[in-house]
Amino acid sequence: MKVNPTRTLALESLADRVPVIPQGAAGFYKQNCVICFHHNSHKSGVKLTANYRDSNPIYEICWSGEVTDQLVKCYADLRRSTDNAACAIALLLLEELTEFTGVEQARTGTTIDYYLTPQSQDNNLIFNRAARLEVSGILEENENNTIDGRIRKKLRRLDRKSDLPAFIIIVEFSQPRSKMVKV
Repeated sequence: MKVNPTRTLALESLADRVPVIPQGAAGFYKQNCVICFHHNSHKSGVKLTANYRDSNPIYEICWSGEVTDQLVKCYADLRRSTDNAACAIALLLLEELTEFTGVEQARTGTTIDYYLTPQSQDNNLIFNRAARLEVSGILEENENNTIDGRIRKKLRRLDRKSDLPAFIIIVEFSQPRSKMVKV
C-alpha cells in the first residue's frame, strides 16, 4: 500500500500564495478557518485529506495563535465562518493540486465564487480569467449534508454555457477532508 507523505499548508501564507486574498484580509480568512477547526476540537497541525482525481494527498493545516473567547464571539455565525474558511482552504488546495490560482472574486448570481488564472500568468492583466471555482464548506457532515451531495447540487447549478472550465471544491471540517472535481 502506497503511503502519502504529509504536506504542510500554513494559513499565514494565504496572502503570499493566493493573489485574490490581499494582506489585510488574510487574517480574517485564517481566523474563520481556525474557528471551524476549533469548533470540531482540532488544533494546529490537523490533517486534511484532499481528494482530486485518483489522488488523496494529506495536508497538515497549521497556524499560529490561540482561540480566545473574543475570537469565538467575533465569529459566532458558524455558517458564515464555514463559507469563508472553505474558500481559504479551497484556494490553497487549488494552488497545490492544479496549475491555477484565484485572482478575482465573482459577483453574486454568477453561480461561481472565484475566477482563476494559471499560476504562471501575470495576475494584473485585465482579461485573465482562465477557469472558474465554486466552493462550499461543511462544518459537520451528516447524512443529509454530504460532500458528494454538495457536489451533485453544485453540478446542477453550475452555468454550463461558459467557455471556461470549472472546479468545484467542497471542504469538510469535522473529519477534515476535501473533494475537488473539474467540470
